[in-house]
Amino acid sequence: MDGFFYYLYAMKRTLSLIVCVFISASIFAAFPFVGVMPDPNEGLYKTIGYMMGMFMLIFGVIIAYAYNNKTMLKAAWKGFLTVIGAFVLYLLILFALYMFAPGDFSFID
Repeated sequence: MDGFFYYLYAMKRTLSLIVCVFISASIFAAFPFVGVMPDPNEGLYKTIGYMMGMFMLIFGVIIAYAYNNKTMLKAAWKGFLTVIGAFVLYLLILFALYMFAPGDFSFID
């Protein structure tokens, strides 16, 4: 290719490259990546699920299964396990106190 035609060829390549860059940049700006939008009621589902698990025990967990909501189900299990953990802790403290002072637990006068 001679001088003038090579110059046109190079300009055509450069111009097409510039156009492609601007088009791709504008397309990226027009369609930004947005992650999955969180559920606006997620906090409510957590609170209701936790309360159901705490106060209704295993029945609250079963009801959370019926709602078919993962967030509520996890919170219901956490509430249920909180009650179970508190009860186990209470029993451990009671047994420890009984082991160290068994005379205090006699109800016969």
